[in-house]
Amino acid sequence: MTLSPIKALGTVWHIELFEACDDQAALRKGIVEWLEEFESRYSRFRPDSWLSRLNQDGVFHNPNQQFVDLLNQALDYYYATGGVFNVAVGERLTKSGYDADYTFTATDELPTVPTLSEVLDISAAKISLQSGSLDLGGIGKGYAIDKLAAYLQQEHGLSFFLINGGGDIYATSDRNKPITITLAHPDDRSLAIGTAGLKHAGFAASSPRLRAWPDRNTGESYNHLLTKHNVASYVVAPTATEADVWATVSCLNQTIKPPPEILQLLIDESGQILKDTFVELENRAAYTIYKK
Repeated sequence: MTLSPIKALGTVWHIELFEACDDQAALRKGIVEWLEEFESRYSRFRPDSWLSRLNQDGVFHNPNQQFVDLLNQALDYYYATGGVFNVAVGERLTKSGYDADYTFTATDELPTVPTLSEVLDISAAKISLQSGSLDLGGIGKGYAIDKLAAYLQQEHGLSFFLINGGGDIYATSDRNKPITITLAHPDDRSLAIGTAGLKHAGFAASSPRLRAWPDRNTGESYNHLLTKHNVASYVVAPTATEADVWATVSCLNQTIKPPPEILQLLIDESGQILKDTFVELENRAAYTIYKK
């Protein structure tokens, strides 16, 4: 059973159930409301969101525990990756042209990305941001998927499902059988380079080519990852949050070694495999890497 698609967090969500649901309409309505609340809290593009208020004011008093947890996890990944994963990229993204109005026009001088550990302070009483602004694009959707999975399990008693938020995924199982997903081509998401099986696992893919744009004035190329590395990454991890983060990190720096439970498939611009630990997946279907 597949619910009707849901538009939220700048993408389309597909929820697939592998068991009966007493009231499909009520379930979908609950998911829509849950996603809307999450977006209203953490979207950089909504001026009234908690994240935007923190970015604008530099302080957020009496934060919700979820907000504290999300930012603490972002800070933990900053340390775990030696600063490669850094959510303090909001101002640089905005001034690169990736702003709320999608102007795709950069400013004359792009700001330096601040050192996250020096500008962000988190406590139960308040969150402080000394400079710059935060963007949760490299962790927020994965985190949302994991929390939505918990919502489906705890509030609706569901055990067998797949959540697909624009290509970021968490799958439980198809009644204890792995769920097969398609690995999308990094240049054309209507094409596939293969499939893989997921069982109680998260998945994410990333590439600077997914959101890239030429500056409307200069023609210079920019992308949402703020990187010159042209690497596509596919990651399977125990959670969608981990998959989301490591898919981003894998595009930014291919020398960082993730924890052993993180499986990676990294492909360069020509289609050459740079790294492949997907061979460790159970019931993995064979894939054929694309060639340009």
